[in-house]
This record gives sequence, structure tokens and C-alpha cells, in this order.
Amino acid sequence: MPVESWMTPEDTAALAAQATSLIDATLSRLPNSERDAFWASVRKCYNTPYNDPKPRALPGLQTAQSAVIKPAVITAPAVERSPIPMHQVAAPRVEVAMAAIPVLPAFGSESHAS
Repeated sequence: MPVESWMTPEDTAALAAQATSLIDATLSRLPNSERDAFWASVRKCYNTPYNDPKPRALPGLQTAQSAVIKPAVITAPAVERSPIPMHQVAAPRVEVAMAAIPVLPAFGSESHAS
């Protein structure tokens, strides 16, 4: 089914250039590395096919028959252990657990269009 549009194929290049310049103007507040990362993600998105690619065959492992090593069987003497009641298990304190969480830098206040 054809899609109705007000655009013509001849207008596509001019409209794309206009949209790119508007986006670049918006991204001008970012460093070059972040702008490049944005455009790389856009190119990745639009150049990715819609269908999942067919899975590739993985290379098989080549092992020599003589190189196969059988694991050794080790038996340890049985040790009798008595279970510890739960009320005797020391739980970590909340303050200790919270101190282990790294502190993230605060985000700057940015105004967003609503």
C-alpha cells in the first residue's frame, strides 16, 4: 500500500540537510566526542536491518585425541558439621552496607522543554 506524503523524492536531500543543521545546532552545547557518539548511534540505528541476521556458524574446537585429559577423582574424608541456628548468624549492619555503595556525582540542573 503506497504511503501518502507531502514530500517528493527531490525534496529529500534538502529536508535532510535542514534537519541535520537543526540537530547540530541543538547538539552544539555538547563536546565533540558526545556529538560524534550521537551521530554514530543514529547511523547505527538507520543502517541496521529490520530482520535479525541469520546466526553464523561458530568455529569448532579442534582437539587432538591424545590431548584429552580425564579429570582426577579426589575423595575427601567426610566431615560432620552441625548447622548454626539463624539467630546466631551475624547480619551486616545497614551502615556498613550503605558505606560500600559508591557515591555518584550529582546531575546538573537542565531545563527541559515540556
